[in-house]
Amino acid sequence: MKTKHAEVRAQQRGINNGIEKLLQFYGDTRPAPRGCVMRYFSKKAIQEIEAAFGHSFIAKNHESLKTYLIESREDNAIITIGKLYKSQRISQSKVNRIYH
Repeated sequence: MKTKHAEVRAQQRGINNGIEKLLQFYGDTRPAPRGCVMRYFSKKAIQEIEAAFGHSFIAKNHESLKTYLIESREDNAIITIGKLYKSQRISQSKVNRIYH
């Protein structure tokens, strides 16, 4: 399930449903505020995707692998979705800034 806000953000940022599914299946998690969780592609997750889909998939979709999403712990509804950029790292303070 996805909120209307998440649908709008995904469309604005050019993030397709396939990447969302990969995030939910392979993505690493971090706690986020207000009972939510952040999912993102860590190096380990990217290696697992490469093992499953091959190097050419990673090469074609490298930009999409910078995606993160915030989802509810209660019902796994996607609240928002976005992309991380080169200078950004995943840390608790980063999670707080993304969400607020």
